[in-house]
Amino acid sequence: MEILPEFNTTNAAFLTGTIGLLGLVTNIVVAIAVRKSSSFGYAFGTLCLSQTIADIGMCATFVFMTSGISLIEPSWHSTYLGRRSGQLLIFFWEGSIFTHLFSAVNRAIAINFPLRYNAIFGNLKVTRYIVLFIWTVSAIQASPYFIPTCSMLFDPVSFTYAYGEGLCGDITENYADKITSITVVTTIGTLDFTSFLRLVKLRATVAGAINTQECKRREVRFFFQACAQSSLLMSTLVFFFYLVYLNEDPWYVYITTTLIWMLVHCLDGAIIIVFNREVRRIIRGKLMGLDISVGYSLTNQNQTSNRAQSRPDSNHNSNITTIS
Repeated sequence: MEILPEFNTTNAAFLTGTIGLLGLVTNIVVAIAVRKSSSFGYAFGTLCLSQTIADIGMCATFVFMTSGISLIEPSWHSTYLGRRSGQLLIFFWEGSIFTHLFSAVNRAIAINFPLRYNAIFGNLKVTRYIVLFIWTVSAIQASPYFIPTCSMLFDPVSFTYAYGEGLCGDITENYADKITSITVVTTIGTLDFTSFLRLVKLRATVAGAINTQECKRREVRFFFQACAQSSLLMSTLVFFFYLVYLNEDPWYVYITTTLIWMLVHCLDGAIIIVFNREVRRIIRGKLMGLDISVGYSLTNQNQTSNRAQSRPDSNHNSNITTIS
């Protein structure tokens, strides 16, 4: 007895569109909450916002272009404009993995070199240049897909994406995407591992003042948030470049490529909600119709940057060396 219905474009489009829409709404709500939250600090908060924007872009593309076109007129996917969906996904994917990379760098410095953290991220321009770099690189990575022979093609029958054929397709698949993604994610894993070892080493330190303990708990929470999000990225690569080849069933191929790719970005925002009480409080306030105004939001911090360049980011204290 078959558990799943027969695979077809309509079923896959409805499933992708429904899950993607939930992820889109979740990430939009998270983006609003992160902007209002004071607990992230300017640097890490801006990186979280950049990540959420990438997730919003991914979910919106899957909902309105991948699923929407498939339900309205699948043949549009073969047109030049229809093939832009794959290019947009690559653009937001690159923005996602590079934002995760710099988030891992941010957490690694906060945990391993806390006394140097403010010297690096206390200057708001550093974070702005990082975000500019992230999205510039993403645009460069996605630019070859304007070339018709390099376009990422979507097959509405199998509901999966495939790289273009020929030399250009091989270059974009193996070098621009595969090697870049694996290298970035491996670097993220290495940074997270060194940060984890540091946390274990410092776990037995003597307890300090209450405000220092709060900083310690915050840094640990942010670290595990970044780790959880990085794990999602790693799982995407495992599914996309390895597990997909273990079975040829249409549902299996669809789930291990398109669905997993989208689901990772739907869950990214949910992870921020799980690991941050203040974000949950802001969202509850919004749902209840309350006007939540919390401390220094990212916008407030941006407005005061000219007179407070040296303000500690994410409430970092010089005594944060007692992180556990």
